[in-house]
Amino acid sequence: MKARLLSVGYVTVIVLLIIHLLPVWGFEYFPTQDGASHIYNAYVLKEYHKHENYRLREVYKLNATFFPNWTSHVLLASLLYIFPPLACEKIVLTLCIGLLPLSLFYFLNCVEKRNTVFGLLGFLYAYNYLLHMGFYNFVLSMSLFFFAFGYWWRVKDKLRVTNMIVLYLLLLLTYFTHYHSYALLIVSLTFFALYTPAYSVLHEVFGHKEPSQPLMSRFREYAMKFKPTLIFLGGLIPAYVILFSYYFYLSNTHGTGGDHKGLEWLNDYFFSMKSLVSFRDDHVLIGRVLLVFFAVALTLTVINRIRQYHQFHKSEEWKETGERLWTRAVSQMDAFLIMAILITIMYFIAPWSGYSGGWINDRFHLYIFLVLLPFFAVNLHRYANYAVAGVIIVLSLWHLGYNVHTYAMLNRDIANALSLEGMDEKDTILTSTPGEWGGFSDALGFEPKYVEPFGHIECLLATNKGIAYLNNYEANTDHFPLQYKNKELPADYAIIWRTEYDDVAGLEEEYERIDSNDYNRLYRRKRAAPDTEMWGGGTVAAFDLQPEDGQTATGHIAVHPDTVYTDGQYGWLTESERDDFGISQTGGSEAPQPYKDSIFGAEDGVFRVALPNGIYEVTCYFSASGSEPLEINLIAGGEKQIQRLRIPTGNETIEKRYNITITDEHLTQVIYTRGKGKYKRWGWSGFTIQSTDGGPRFGLPEETDK
Repeated sequence: MKARLLSVGYVTVIVLLIIHLLPVWGFEYFPTQDGASHIYNAYVLKEYHKHENYRLREVYKLNATFFPNWTSHVLLASLLYIFPPLACEKIVLTLCIGLLPLSLFYFLNCVEKRNTVFGLLGFLYAYNYLLHMGFYNFVLSMSLFFFAFGYWWRVKDKLRVTNMIVLYLLLLLTYFTHYHSYALLIVSLTFFALYTPAYSVLHEVFGHKEPSQPLMSRFREYAMKFKPTLIFLGGLIPAYVILFSYYFYLSNTHGTGGDHKGLEWLNDYFFSMKSLVSFRDDHVLIGRVLLVFFAVALTLTVINRIRQYHQFHKSEEWKETGERLWTRAVSQMDAFLIMAILITIMYFIAPWSGYSGGWINDRFHLYIFLVLLPFFAVNLHRYANYAVAGVIIVLSLWHLGYNVHTYAMLNRDIANALSLEGMDEKDTILTSTPGEWGGFSDALGFEPKYVEPFGHIECLLATNKGIAYLNNYEANTDHFPLQYKNKELPADYAIIWRTEYDDVAGLEEEYERIDSNDYNRLYRRKRAAPDTEMWGGGTVAAFDLQPEDGQTATGHIAVHPDTVYTDGQYGWLTESERDDFGISQTGGSEAPQPYKDSIFGAEDGVFRVALPNGIYEVTCYFSASGSEPLEINLIAGGEKQIQRLRIPTGNETIEKRYNITITDEHLTQVIYTRGKGKYKRWGWSGFTIQSTDGGPRFGLPEETDK
């Protein structure tokens, strides 16, 4: 019979797991506020090392520090090597949603097996407000919290070195996923490690009317009960160092203040269970029913304790053993009630935002009742467990039903908003106005109340195209993998959301509208035609890269370290630091020699020349200075044209040729070094571009080409 019931339980969990994952895989888009931004930043993180992605490398820089917000970004970036972006997000969402109930089942099975049925609440809590905000790291960290807590509880009485290694792996994984969950986990482990021996000692000292021995004579025995705890807490010293090191870093860099919510807001949020409410207030009723459910569970727990107390008192066993009656009214599981009370206090006194992030109250609120679950004792009869399971399942499906309806409506809107076409050019820059839009949903018929599902969806248009997005909120912070290197570059494309349509008069002077839908418009910067005058009526254009005070060779165009690209002409696209090396010309009347001086750089340099479409032969010239050797790598047309060309000091000018077909009216050359040791920089003396497709001579009418 027990095996049959167990199998029914497993089947129930599997069916619920499948049902709750269907919305993730059944809809093309899973509506969140920040999810699209995470996909885009993971794409940038994956592609950043490629020098051909010069726009990404010019706008962003890597934030390769050990901050506690890495897990989902690394996971998404890794998955992007195998799956398309939306599929990668769905895999992460599957982990966020699927692991929470599984971690609760594991946690409760380790701590209090009779309460395992409460693990079903993981399905209800999985679809929480912070998941829809796109806070994937925090949602993942909740599962890690309960896995780590449950594992410690299971091994705490026989803790070995291998157990500590496993525990530390879980702690570090929790830390690199989210700091708030890590901090709460360390506090919880510390509290429960101290509570267990303290409860045992108090039970022995004050649990009998006449202690068998005086307190002082048993002091050593009581003290020994704390020895395993002290050893364990000593083993946690590195974890404490990590905890406080990052805390002090946040305090020093962001201050200790914060934005505190008022008591009215906190009470409404708490009693409406708004940590489960995302797009619409219909979920508030579900939250309040859930709160009543918790109140009933708490009442039944108290009744159960009272019944145990009276049974013990009636049996008069306490008279024979001398055990005090209060020992049957107080349980070791009361530690979870105390912990839940402490988290509730933190919920009410903590700032909503501060340090390097916000939504602090929301995070505490999600933990309060989940931490309380082992405390409940409602199994007065086996049918009580059936009732508990039934109520939780109904609430979970009710909650999921509202969300599915919302997803169906929002998918129409998101598909509409992402229908913009024309932004097909790679390695460009995108901006949007406003940078985060949270407007009216046409399909729903109202504006989503708490989550902005359109907030960053334009990031999906920039993913996989080498497009640098200037309204990337993550790059403005210090707890994401990317930060801005240069945010002030002019945008090639602009997305204007409909709330800003009346303020585009100035924009339309520089941009032309190329597409629109019901939600936004796409603009592209107006482009000047290639300036053919620089060809001098011939088919060859020659560029001499040299110092500001250098002498330009006859028939060459001077390029200096600060020659910025002019639309329709030529110049550097990047603003990275460059310097030069000049060789003085001998003989005052002697014509300057081309390619005897150079421009140098350690960071990537990107030089663009506007060209009519056609086929060209490009010849590049390189020469080293007298003090350092060079390594040359050059990309043009998205292909590596020159690789690992080493130029020793004092060498004569070296030339390299390649052929290229221009289809987008410009030649963009990316020069960089990957050298180590002495080959730390690149150098470029000049280049020529020659038309080879037999077209008309540049700058002259076609009929004069004879």
